[in-house]
Amino acid sequence: MYSLLFFIIAIAILVVVHEFGHFWVARRCGVKVLKFSVGFGPALWQHVAKDGTEYAVSAIPLGGFVKMLDEREAEVEPGQLTHAFNRKPLLSRVAIVAAGPIANLLFAVFAYWFVFVVGVTGLKPVISDVATASIAEQAGLESGDHIVAVNGVETVIWNQVVKQLLLASEQVDNVALTIKRGTSSYETTFDIAPKSPEKSTNLLSTVGIQPLFPELQPVIGQVVSGGVAERAGLVAGDKLVSADGIKLTNWSAWVEYIQNNPEHEFIVEFERDAQHKQLSLSPNKNEQGQGYIGIGVDQSATTIPTSYFAKVQLTPINAVKEAVVETWQFSILTVQGIWGMLTGAISLDNVGGPISIAQIAGASAENGMVAFLQMLAIISISLGILNLLPIPVLDGGHLVFYAVEAIKGSPLSIEAQMMAQKIGIILLLSLMLLAFFNDLTRLFG
Repeated sequence: MYSLLFFIIAIAILVVVHEFGHFWVARRCGVKVLKFSVGFGPALWQHVAKDGTEYAVSAIPLGGFVKMLDEREAEVEPGQLTHAFNRKPLLSRVAIVAAGPIANLLFAVFAYWFVFVVGVTGLKPVISDVATASIAEQAGLESGDHIVAVNGVETVIWNQVVKQLLLASEQVDNVALTIKRGTSSYETTFDIAPKSPEKSTNLLSTVGIQPLFPELQPVIGQVVSGGVAERAGLVAGDKLVSADGIKLTNWSAWVEYIQNNPEHEFIVEFERDAQHKQLSLSPNKNEQGQGYIGIGVDQSATTIPTSYFAKVQLTPINAVKEAVVETWQFSILTVQGIWGMLTGAISLDNVGGPISIAQIAGASAENGMVAFLQMLAIISISLGILNLLPIPVLDGGHLVFYAVEAIKGSPLSIEAQMMAQKIGIILLLSLMLLAFFNDLTRLFG
């Protein structure tokens, strides 16, 4: 229920931003707006303004729309023809259609700006361990090394290190790390093979770096609905004690044990309400052959020393530049990710739908306003880029129509546009079905 609430809040914000972009520019171009709706289906609330525009909040919170006066949709009175969308110059129509995705990108810039001004707290990029024969070991990295810069870019927290490594893996082969070891500093370089965005979460382990992180108490914070853990009877707040009689005293030990025992049934001893209980479960196996049961850690159950953390905080002026750079870099990664899926370099299993968004929204909201805003910025960028894809029905498809019109000097025929729209609907429905399928697969294994 918590995830659903923040899913609705997140979607509502992003839909309002996107549709307001269309709405605002349409008004500035002299187009009459008939309806501004957040959501689809039956209206839960509606209001007609003095200018005749109807504002509505509808029952299905999976999008929204701005309906404009248009001769192609209904007959227009002669006195209103100058306010019809289809009567406007080509550049005005392009501006109106492009305004939605642009509004999403601008919102991401604002969200990142706010985050940078408030400040982002994260773990200091200190190395706990270096894997034997790894890229990191060959580069001379050691346990206790503090990464202070990647390719000349200052890194105060681990998130910045991961982002710079990801960018390097997509754009260059050579990575330069500035390392602080004790009281001295030095620089080391290594080659990093190009990686796809889907592997970004494992990039540190690919390089052979284990971040320094305090050992977390094995207390469950989240349980995935329909997952192995929930079906077995585990709930949030349970403290894990042992697996088949083996004492596992921290969360990392449990993660390792579960990953190493896919499809192997074992007895879990846990503590609930000061009472010891037992149950049996068998982890599912993921594509990498590792076990998983669908639980997340309750970090609040562990007191982490403040010395582990650092904060990235910028002045309002400096935050503008960083927000633009952050939005641009994530936009590039999004385009690369989409291209990777189209070419087969990235698995279509990475496509997520509303269930994934709901889970992410709920989890980020639990971590505070900054995390929630970061999540909104990422989804807003994705929404803006996706809407610019040259697929009929989407904004990008309409922009393609206008490009053809600019070249040939006249609009595409209604028949050609309708045929393209049908193809676009089929493609969009296929993408939605794939997203729902992936969501359900992740949810129920």
